[in-house]
Amino acid sequence: MDYDAFDAQLLELADSLRGADEATIAAETARMKALAEQIPDERSRGHALIRAKKLPDLITGPKPGTSPEYWRASTLMAQVINNESSPSEQIEHAERAIREIGALARQAPPRESRTILRMNSTLKRLIDRRRNEGADGGS
Repeated sequence: MDYDAFDAQLLELADSLRGADEATIAAETARMKALAEQIPDERSRGHALIRAKKLPDLITGPKPGTSPEYWRASTLMAQVINNESSPSEQIEHAERAIREIGALARQAPPRESRTILRMNSTLKRLIDRRRNEGADGGS
């Protein structure tokens, strides 16, 4: 078996195990680790083992953040998105939130910092949209 075949099987398995119990997921994870061990190329085998260990995460998806920084960043983002003031005020609000979310991401636990930082991409798109609306005459 090569890495590509392994990865295709892993992704198919992850889809089929949605809603499965922990014992089934643990057994399939062990089976996929054993399968990964059979890949002849050392580098590919290493990547496959890492992917096999992540099978439970592939099934359940990412967990929401739990840190105070995550919740503060989520609140900031929601406030900006729900802001119904003028486009220029929305842009100013979003820019302030982006700076604060950047600071929160630096303070957050490592496992959540990227997730928090990605919230800024939504706010940047909102700013771009508001600026484009202004350039188009508000249409």
